[in-house]
Amino acid sequence: MVETITRLTDVSTLLTINALLAALSAIIFLALDATRRGAQRINGVLLWGISYAAFAIGFGTLALPSLDVDFAELALLGNLLIDAGTALALLAVNAYLDRPKRELGILFPAAAIGIAEIYYVLTGGENYRVMVMMGCALRGIVTIAAGISLWFHATDTQRSGSRLTAAFHFLWAFMLLNRMAWWLFHPQADVSEDPTTASALLSRLILTWVITPSLLWMLTRQLDAELIRYAHQDPLTGVANRRVIWERGERWTAGVDGQNTTMAVLIIDVDHFKVINDTWGHDVGDQVLVAIAEALAAHVRSQDLLARVGGEEFMVLISPGDEPTVKEIAERLRLAVEGRSITLLSGDKLTCEVSIGYSVSARGQSNWREMVIAADQALYAAKHGGRNQVIGVSSFRPTLEQAIAC
Repeated sequence: MVETITRLTDVSTLLTINALLAALSAIIFLALDATRRGAQRINGVLLWGISYAAFAIGFGTLALPSLDVDFAELALLGNLLIDAGTALALLAVNAYLDRPKRELGILFPAAAIGIAEIYYVLTGGENYRVMVMMGCALRGIVTIAAGISLWFHATDTQRSGSRLTAAFHFLWAFMLLNRMAWWLFHPQADVSEDPTTASALLSRLILTWVITPSLLWMLTRQLDAELIRYAHQDPLTGVANRRVIWERGERWTAGVDGQNTTMAVLIIDVDHFKVINDTWGHDVGDQVLVAIAEALAAHVRSQDLLARVGGEEFMVLISPGDEPTVKEIAERLRLAVEGRSITLLSGDKLTCEVSIGYSVSARGQSNWREMVIAADQALYAAKHGGRNQVIGVSSFRPTLEQAIAC
């Protein structure tokens, strides 16, 4: 099989195509990294770009003799660059999947093999039996380690692309093992040339053609998941956003989500939040909002929905919930915020208070907008009645006077 492929293919052509394909892959990943700045950058993408650049330079170096460019240890240099590309690909996988650094321990024996290969070639000259056996062993163990991480540690959204990528990593490792086996079972072969090069390059060409799109598919799935999350989640606090609670509230008040049960909406506003921003700055204000969101999230029921609807204002959709239950929940949330001590980056401690207004209605008796207006009126009454308190209404079309009376 190896000899047949060698007769039918030209090594220099395969080297050039591999170099061009790896260079194209490097450009794609480097461009993807460059277009996403700061916090939007995806871990591992830059390393994948550098990895493919190392592959491209390595294959390009090995192709130089076809251009009448040759020098001592050229084959060693080219192969070491490909080894470096393989190691960088593992680093990229580790960074992308956010795996612990201890899982990179496989790079130490790989580095030992690489050092041994360098020493052998520099002292004994280029021997393809040794170079292929050591180079394939190095790339094989690193490639298997990357494949295992991709197979077992991807998230649900990444898994389809990640496992396809892992499968081709394992296939590449198998091809490396096959190449080592050829040298093992041909002890009389001429060590001044490598008849397995053509088959290895053809395999690598096919695998790069598949692995790069698979990685891009995996990244696309992650970006799609991020877009969905951004569309439904408040970017600062991580709770639901206004759009989500508005859509859910409209469905619930219309009775779409089940039987007619009593439901309620709470509007929660941080007391004196402007003073916090003016005194400590907006960074502290953001820290306060995150801490309050955490306190609220820890004390809402699993069936209820918490959202940040703007600025320092939060909203909770409660269903089912009669008025005594809703008032109890609202009071629990108020006390949870009041009892939360927020440690600032300066070391100072800060406590906050919230005012809460709520409205209660049987599903189908009033629409979502009416319930929100009623809860907002109740919040207005809580603010003007001394803050740090809970006030609610439960009538169909409440007025401000009704809210204050409650």
